[in-house]
Amino acid sequence: MSDHRSTFEIIQTRRVSRFFTDEPVSRDNLLHLIKAARWASSAGNRRIHKFVIIDEQKSVNLVRLVSPGILGNPKALIVICTDKIKAAMEGVKLDMDTTTWIDVGTASQNMMIAAHEMGLGSCPTTSFSKSAVRVILNLPDYLEPEYILQVGHPKEQPLSIGKGEAAKLPIETIMYWGVFPESD
Repeated sequence: MSDHRSTFEIIQTRRVSRFFTDEPVSRDNLLHLIKAARWASSAGNRRIHKFVIIDEQKSVNLVRLVSPGILGNPKALIVICTDKIKAAMEGVKLDMDTTTWIDVGTASQNMMIAAHEMGLGSCPTTSFSKSAVRVILNLPDYLEPEYILQVGHPKEQPLSIGKGEAAKLPIETIMYWGVFPESD
């Protein structure tokens, strides 16, 4: 971990890693990512998500088979699940409350930034079969898999996958100051 880079520099230099080396990710590093997720903001501080860490290659490979969003060979997966029992206890109506997705996103972003700070690569995954992941991981009915974060030591990316820096839009094209003027 580097103590010399600013938070903003880490945010600016973080990239999605879709391909990984064969080097395993230590359990200490994976635990550090969960700690980062734990510090993410949460709507109403309800904390209805659980994190399932998969670092056994056979299970990672099985999840890959049902996840078209996993292009490479990550060494670990972190599956963010909604705990439906905890949600009910907190009064969260999962079919109507979209803030639960924001909580998944803030936890994921914290993990991706922490991974980058540690020299790890990560990639968000939403394209997967929830029912198949449930079976592969033997998840209880009350845990609903929502999102998978791929984790590993980054490998050089093929150029055809992304545009990298060219894909970053000039700030002037994505922002507005103040109230929009009334139109005629």
